[in-house]
Amino acid sequence: MKKFFFFAAAALMNTAMYADLQVADFENINLAQESEFAFSNDTTGYLESGSFEVQQTVAYGGTYVTGAVLSSHTDTEYATYLDANKSIAGGAYGGHNYVVWYEDSWTPNSIKLKEAAVVPGMFVCNNVYAYNSMKNGDAMAGEPFGDADYFTLIVYAKLNGTGVNARVIVDLAEGTNIMEEWTYVDLSSLGEIDELTFSFAGSRTNDYGVLTPTYFCIDNIGATAPATAINNTNAENKASKIVRNGEVLILRDGKMFNVMGVER
Repeated sequence: MKKFFFFAAAALMNTAMYADLQVADFENINLAQESEFAFSNDTTGYLESGSFEVQQTVAYGGTYVTGAVLSSHTDTEYATYLDANKSIAGGAYGGHNYVVWYEDSWTPNSIKLKEAAVVPGMFVCNNVYAYNSMKNGDAMAGEPFGDADYFTLIVYAKLNGTGVNARVIVDLAEGTNIMEEWTYVDLSSLGEIDELTFSFAGSRTNDYGVLTPTYFCIDNIGATAPATAINNTNAENKASKIVRNGEVLILRDGKMFNVMGVER
C-alpha cells in the first residue's frame, strides 16, 4: 500500500505543478472526420492548440509538407505514401484530431510553447507509412525488420533559443516489436523549455540518413501520465530499480514502470 500512496501522491503533485499548462489535443480545430489539413500555399504556419504552436512548412506549390499535418483519419489501410497521414493505432488518442509529423532535416520544424514551462509528456505512435515499411519492407528501406533492427525518435528541447542538456529517447521499433498503440512519453526530464524538436535514428541508413520513413504521430502534448499501471501490481512483492538510457525504471511482477508508475 505504501507504493500505491507514493505514486498517487506523485500524480497529485504533478497535477498541481502543471496546472497552468493547457494540453494540445487539437480538438479546438474544426476538421471533418476522415480528412487532413495542410496550408494551401507555400508558407510556414502553426497549428495552435492549448499552450502550444505546432509548426508546418509547405513548399513546392503546396505539394511538399514537413512538420505537422492535422489528421482525423481512423482507418489504417496503406497503399502508397499518400496514405502517410494516418496513425497505425486507428485515429487519435482521444477525440478526433491528431498530428502526423514528418521530419525532414533540410526543413526543420518545431513545437513552440507560448510561455516557457515544464512539459509533463505527450502521446506518440507510428504512422501507417513508417509502420508498413518496418513490418512488410519496401523498396527504399529493404526487407521487413528483423531482431537487430531499430527505429528511434529523439526529442530535443530549447529554452530561449539554447538547447537544453537533455533529450528523450523513444523506441518506435525494437527489432520486430513495432509500436502499434498510442504510448505515453515522459518529457519532464527536459526541465523548463519553450520549444521541442525531433530527429530520428535507425538501423536502415545510407549516406543521406535514415531510410525508414521519418514520420510519427502526436496527440495530447502537455498531458500528464495516465492512471498508473503499477497500482495494479502486488505491493507486497519486492521492486527493484534499474537505469536505462538515463531513465530510472522500476521492475515489479515481471513488468517495467517509469518513476510515475506508468508501464513501459
